[in-house]
Amino acid sequence: MIFPLLRGLLWFHRAPMTWLLVAVNIGVFAWTYPAYEMADENIQELVEDSDFVHTHGMLYAMALSEVADQQQGVGEARTPATATQVLHPHRSVLQLAERARRGDPVARRYLGIIALRDGEFMKVAKTRLTWPGDQVAIEAWREQLARLVTLQERHPSFRLGLSAERHGPLAWFSYQIAHSGGLHLFWNMLFLLLFGTFVENGRGSRAVFCITWVGGLAGALAYVAISGLSASPLVGASAAVSALIGVVAGHFRRRLPFVYWLLPFRGYYGVAWLPAWILVPVFLLPDLSGWLASQPGISQVAYTAHLGGALAGYLLSFVFPERSGAYSELAESLTGTAASSSRWAA
Repeated sequence: MIFPLLRGLLWFHRAPMTWLLVAVNIGVFAWTYPAYEMADENIQELVEDSDFVHTHGMLYAMALSEVADQQQGVGEARTPATATQVLHPHRSVLQLAERARRGDPVARRYLGIIALRDGEFMKVAKTRLTWPGDQVAIEAWREQLARLVTLQERHPSFRLGLSAERHGPLAWFSYQIAHSGGLHLFWNMLFLLLFGTFVENGRGSRAVFCITWVGGLAGALAYVAISGLSASPLVGASAAVSALIGVVAGHFRRRLPFVYWLLPFRGYYGVAWLPAWILVPVFLLPDLSGWLASQPGISQVAYTAHLGGALAGYLLSFVFPERSGAYSELAESLTGTAASSSRWAA
């Protein structure tokens, strides 16, 4: 295991902007948590309802088939015309839809989950009046869908996140301070403190403020451009944190302190000074490989947002230069937790 130590967690007087951003994220989570917990539990119950998800997947397969027929000039135009311009699923999804139409229950289950994330299909599902098939099952599905929509309207992630339903100007910023759970918040805030205090100490509070918000915006732009808006909202400070990582990793040959742990024996754990480019394979390459390997509509991790944020952070590192002597303080062990911690490995 290897973990960046940098300067450790500098206190408020050394990095007030970073701590303020952390406080805002924690405050929003605490404020919205009661509504989040109630709505999330009920939504999870719906997602685990096999009848609802299977029917949802089957109707999605029907819609895809109808769109394909309309584009070829065959069949009736049951699906709204606008859907023919936006329902362009990946080939693997079309193959899954074909299996679902043949009655494969596993394919219907997976397709139903994908359909819940397809913003354009969700619009079709809410507005279309008639569907062919088992009308009893479809009526039960319609009732459950109406319940799902009501729950989503109350869910903080859907109210603050960036999605196909909500993508106004405010959502591009509010999504950065909304999180999908306690662990999601914890890890984002930990890395925000590690990298944010480090960058703020060297480049100032204004730099951290601009890098985090602009990095988050760039991450959202990359996500929308590459992956498209989903019915499932984009939330979290991950893109903003990736921007800070991009700033630190931009000094490729600079040596920084990292905590390493191999075995609980002397000499197998401690602090090592490694080049900053190590941050790329540790944090950024997994995002790239995760995006390339992810199945369309399945992954819940916004890999493209992380990559967009990191690129924005690297570019912004040239806009906000580091103050003279900031790195030498760390390298010469004059200040900072990381410098004094290097004695652990001695």
